[in-house]
Amino acid sequence: MERKSLKVFTKISFYMALATIIVIPFSLYLSSTTSNNNLGSILRPFALIAFYSSLVGIPLSIISMFSKENLAKRIFALIVNLTPISLIFYALIMGFTDEFFRIVH
Repeated sequence: MERKSLKVFTKISFYMALATIIVIPFSLYLSSTTSNNNLGSILRPFALIAFYSSLVGIPLSIISMFSKENLAKRIFALIVNLTPISLIFYALIMGFTDEFFRIVH
């Protein structure tokens, strides 16, 4: 593929990153502030779709690094698409270190 035709991957991964950065914090905020779960149950599928689209957006962002699109746009898409999965790995590593390196009294 030519480098000019890779702009499509940049555009798709950028829109996935925008959806991730808008939907996931908004759904987390609403689920933490509302007492009834009606609104949270409506937003949960959208948050899952945004999370899974960010997983799909990671390879697209890596491919888009070879395009001639704006560098800031490509880096933004890569960082935002990597954020949800990196937070999950961070939580798993912190849980592991807390469980196995805790000082026993």
